[in-house]
Parts: sequence; C-alpha cells; structure tokens
Amino acid sequence: MVRSMHDFETVTPDVWRQNEEQWKERLFKLPNWYKIPLINSNASHNLSDGTLARFRGMVQDMHNPEFYFEEFEVFNTITNEVKTKSGKYTDTSSILENEKINYTENLKSAQRQTMVVVSLPGLNEWAQKVEDDKNHLSHLNDQPNTSKRLNSTNLKRSYEECEEDSDAMEVTVAEMGKKEAKVSDKAVEPSNIVSREHLLNFPLPDVASKSCIIKIYDDSENLKINDMVEVVGFLSVDPGLSGEFQAENNAFMEPNDETQAETITHNPPPSLVPRLHVVYVKKLEHCNPLIKDANQENMLVESNSARDHLLKALTELLLGDELAAQYLICHLIACVYLRQDTITLGQFCLNLSNLPTKRYPNYAKQLYDVIKQFVTKSYYLPLTVDNMNTMALLPKKDYDCNRLTSGILQLSKHTHLVLDETQMQQGQLDATGVNNIAALGNLIKLQKVEYDFKYYKMEFDSDISVLVLSEGKSLLPSDYHVPLRPEKSSLDIFDAIVEAANYYLKEEIMNSIRIYLTSLKLVKYSISDDLQFVEEDFIEMRSKSDDDNPVSADDLHRLLVLARLVSLSRGFDTLNKECWDITKKMEEERVIRLKNRVAPF
Repeated sequence: MVRSMHDFETVTPDVWRQNEEQWKERLFKLPNWYKIPLINSNASHNLSDGTLARFRGMVQDMHNPEFYFEEFEVFNTITNEVKTKSGKYTDTSSILENEKINYTENLKSAQRQTMVVVSLPGLNEWAQKVEDDKNHLSHLNDQPNTSKRLNSTNLKRSYEECEEDSDAMEVTVAEMGKKEAKVSDKAVEPSNIVSREHLLNFPLPDVASKSCIIKIYDDSENLKINDMVEVVGFLSVDPGLSGEFQAENNAFMEPNDETQAETITHNPPPSLVPRLHVVYVKKLEHCNPLIKDANQENMLVESNSARDHLLKALTELLLGDELAAQYLICHLIACVYLRQDTITLGQFCLNLSNLPTKRYPNYAKQLYDVIKQFVTKSYYLPLTVDNMNTMALLPKKDYDCNRLTSGILQLSKHTHLVLDETQMQQGQLDATGVNNIAALGNLIKLQKVEYDFKYYKMEFDSDISVLVLSEGKSLLPSDYHVPLRPEKSSLDIFDAIVEAANYYLKEEIMNSIRIYLTSLKLVKYSISDDLQFVEEDFIEMRSKSDDDNPVSADDLHRLLVLARLVSLSRGFDTLNKECWDITKKMEEERVIRLKNRVAPF
C-alpha cells in the first residue's frame, strides 16, 4: 500500500525505525516526491525539527565517523519504570530531571558517517529557477516552526532554557561516553573564532549557496568527494547543536584535543547549516531539472532540431564563424567517458582565440553570458594576474579546524569552466599564481585536481569542460585550438546580434537546447565493427605525411574523439561514413587556419 503524502509529513524517527524497510519501499513509490521539502528551495527555519526533508548538492567534505547511542535505557527514579530509547536518526535525546541513563547495561553504540554537502557549485540561475518553481512549498512560509523547535519534548533544549533550569539533564547522543551534560554558561561567540564564510566553505566565491551536514547510517552507500547526490532524511535544527553551546569538558575526566575553532567548524549553527539524518541517498548522473526520463532513443531523435537552433545562435555570436560554432557545440556536449590506468578519454578543452577584443573589450564575458543560459552548471574565471596570485583554486586541508577548505576547482562533473585570458594584463605571477596556472594545466591535460593535504598531495579525478577564450594562442594547453575568423559585417553589428540572439532564443527553444546538451553527455556511444573507411583514410593520411605535415596515432585518436562528438551532436550513437567525412573536413579547415594566421580584430 502506497502511503499518502500526509504520512511522510508526520512520520517521526521513532515510527520510521519500527519498520524501516516498509517505509523505504513506500518512499520509492511516492508519486509526489517533490512535496518532501527541498532545503535548497525552502528556508530551513520554516521546517520542523524531526520531519523528513531533502537536500541536493555535491559532497564537499567527509568528517571522521561519529559515535552515537543506537540503543540505551533510561530509569525513572520516581516510577521505577525502565524505557529503551534510540539515538538513530536524531542528534539529541531529552532526558527528564527524574530519569537516569544506564551506562553499564544494555547500551548499544554504533557509528554513522558525517559529510558536508553544498549546493551544486555553479548551478546556473535558469536551473535554480526551474528547481524553485517545482520545489518551493509556499504554505511553509505561513507557519514558521522555530517556536516548535525550541519547545519540542524530543529535542535538546536551547541555551536560554538551560540557564533557567540548571537541573535538567540532556544527552547529545553523538557524544559517546559523555555523561549527562549541562550546557555551559560560557557560550563561545562564533564570530570571534571563525567567520560565516569559513563555516559555509563554498567552492565558488560570491555565489549564493547552501550547506548541509548529512549523517549516513548505511555503510554501502560508498559516496566520494565531489559526488552529486540527493538525500532524504530527518531534519535536525535544534539551536543547541551549535558549537558555541557545546558543554565544557572536565579535562581530567573527559580529555578533548579539539580546539574551539574545530568544535565550532564541525558544529555550525543549524540555522546556517542544518543536519539531515539520511534514510535514502540517490547519486545523480546529472542535475538538469528539465530532464525527467533519460531515454536514449528519444534524446537522439530530438537532437537535430535543437542542434540547428544552437548552431544558428552560436554562429551569430561567433560573428558568422560556423566552423568555430561547430567546435563549440562539440565542446559543450563533451565529457569524460572512460578512465583506464593513466588514460582519460573524452576531455575536450577548446581554445577559441583571435577574439575581437579591440572593438569589444568584454566580448568574452558577453559570450559566456549566453553560454551560461544553455548549460546547467558553469563558472566564469577571468585570468587576471591578481586573480591568479590571490585565488585559492585547489582545495586544502586545514588541520587547525580538521576540515577540507574548498577551492574553485572543487567542482562536480559536467561543470563548464570558462577561462577568460583576454583579461590578463602585464604583471608578475608570484608562487601562488604559478601554482594556479599549473593546476589549470593539470586539469586540462589529465582531468585531475590535486588536493593539498600539507604533508602530501592527492589527485582527485574530475570531469570539467574547460573553454579558454584568448586573443592569441593560450598560454594554457588545449585539445583543440580554433582561431576565430569573424565576418566584417557581423563585427559591425555585434551588440545588435547579442540583442537579436536573446530575442530569438525563446524559452521553448532554450529548453530544447538545455535538454540536448545534457542528454548527449548521457548517451551510450558504441564503436561499430565496420570502420573500414576509417582504416583506409588513416593509411592514406600516413602515406601523404612528411616532415612538414606528420601524421601519428595521436592524430587518429584526435579524429576519433571529434568524430564521436560530431556523431552524437547529429543524433547518432555510433560512427558512420557521413559523420567521419564531416569530421575530417572540420579538422582540415582548422589546421589550415592555424597555418594561416590573420591579424587580431
């Protein structure tokens, strides 16, 4: 029997624990899943503590496992009654004045994995709006539940209440081995120790985002740093969980090597960073809210119409250069499709050079402003000397606070990173700047990001599409370099072109392009057994090669990677002769351009 939505609005951790498997089965069958409040689209202060909620984001950090009381007995000194309680799916358990915990018998401890999940970095405004339109529950605004949270008998009491009733005994179930702790009169003001930005720890600076601490009880989930996930769990937002209200320990009885900064970092105010005790985790292959069912056949059938619209728009924006537009489409649908030993296949870093910055100094940014309307996640990074010398691109372990401090390159898969080299002026790169440029080069060539753990470095796999916009050939490596060849007539009316593009790209056309670009990253592409035409062409190319025009196995690999994207962009999940011929022609034109440079515009 499928439960109604009301059952999921009222279910408590205690009720869920009594029949977990049935509740999970009902959850999977829930037709209006989106009515479980999504914290990304709803203010957490409007949600009641202990109710089911969702969060969608990227795993940003993993903390040490947390010990808690899965089962424990409490003895009522007045009635002599013994009750069994559980700390599963909750952070606190209120113990009445006349109740004592039995620490010697029938005490079962367990551990849960604690992770920090942040809103998907770089999620573009259009995607967030679609999410909000679908998931914002306006009725929650009418009934703020902050007061319920403070008065609920299931919760740890607030700091103020503890001052009023100093005999109340409360246990934080995660604090294994600690006795009935009283909240200290000396609350630490977090602003004196760490900033709000420090607590939130978002990868991208100046980008609105949310953070959530998730607690996972199932060891089989096997989540990794930077995974995209959607989780459902019981919300925990009792103010007493904040690190500023942590009880002072007796140093002799309960030694604790945590610093104040670490305590507050790992226990931020729940109003800022809510907790979710997870009952279900879903790994996300993509985060495009317009795609409901990733049906390969449908995605391929509908691709040609979307490609025509996209090619027309990009050709106009690239000032009449259709070849550059074709390469840009291939770049936008590219992703890593195979990792084997040290080989990574599928990356497609594109360098568009010869941009008309003399006439249009902000051309690169204007182009990005249109691209971000198409793709689900993106970030624009001007490669100024100042940015390179001051920005933290690589994540770094902070041992003082025992957490991973995020960096700009800590991004989830299928994020588009646009590097604007046209903004670089004269100046001296310092050690940080040199390291940042090296990190970008490493990302482009290997699709790996090196995390700094101070005593050692560790590489994490990435799948980030890098587009480099420059005047001359970029100082960064690239897989494909295409110098722009603008038409003079288009150069004269570029501002009008941008305006016309925005007018032409109606919501319906935009959505078809958005679905197209994401869908083709998900299509399973296969290599046909009949590729004799490829073999014959490669033999012919090798026979015509010389010292000035060498042809190697790398050239064949480059052609096959491009041919894969040319095929997918036209709605084919395998290579045919027509797409192969188109690919060869594109590469011939590109190589001719590289040999016959023209003056910048």
